Amino acid sequence: MLIKKNKDNQLCQAVVNTLNKTLPNTLIPSSCSPFGDSPGVHQLNISGVGFFDVLCDSQLAGPGWIVIQQRVGGNEDFNRDWATYRNGFGSFESDFFLGLEKIHRITSLQRYELYIHLVAVNGRTYNARYDDFKISDEDNGYAMSLGKFNGTIIDDAMRDSENMKFETSDSENDGFGDYYSCADINKSGWWYNFCINCNLNVPYWQNLSWYSIDLKEVKMLIRPKGSDEEVSN
Repeated sequence: MLIKKNKDNQLCQAVVNTLNKTLPNTLIPSSCSPFGDSPGVHQLNISGVGFFDVLCDSQLAGPGWIVIQQRVGGNEDFNRDWATYRNGFGSFESDFFLGLEKIHRITSLQRYELYIHLVAVNGRTYNARYDDFKISDEDNGYAMSLGKFNGTIIDDAMRDSENMKFETSDSENDGFGDYYSCADINKSGWWYNFCINCNLNVPYWQNLSWYSIDLKEVKMLIRPKGSDEEVSN
C-alpha cells in the first residue's frame, strides 16, 4: 500500500510539474486588451509566431492598443529590405516597425481596428480610424485592407493603399518592373499605389505627410474591434 501511495504521489507531482511549465504560457494573451490601463512593453503569444514583445498603449485612444509602427523623431532607417520588414525592426523607445508577419498573424485572429495618431509640424494633432484592418499573408504580399474610415482628420489618405501589396526596394510587388519603384524613390517600405499622398514610413526629410499636412510624429495602433471606449486625441 505504501508503494502505491508513493507511485500516486509521484504521478501527482509529475502532473503539477507539467502544469507549472505550461500554465504560464497559456496565460500569455494574444492582444494588449488584458493589460487594460497598464501601458508599456508586454509579451504576447501568437500562433505561428510564438512569444514576442509589443508596446501597449492606453493613453492615446483608450486601453488595449498594440503599437505596430512609431515615428517620434528618431534616427531609425526605414529603408529596409523585405526580410527586415517581415521580421520587424527598431526600438520601442524610439522609431520602430513591429513586423509584417506579426501584424498578419495578429489581425488574422479576429477583427481589428486601426488607429493612427498624427502630430503635424505645427503641433496640431489628428487621428484617423479604420474599423476592419488586416493584412494578408506573405504569399499574397501582405496586402492591406482597412474597413470604414472616420477621425478628426478630413482626408482618408490611407485609402489609396487599400488592397495594395507591401513593397520594399528588393521586392517584386511594385508592378512597374525594374525601371520604377516607389520604394526606391521614397527610401522606405509601404503599401504603395501612388508614390506620394500618404507614406508613414518615409524619411523625415522626404515628405512625411498626410496629403498636404506635414508631420513630425506618427503612431499606428491596432486592437480587437468591439471596444466601446471613447477615442480621443
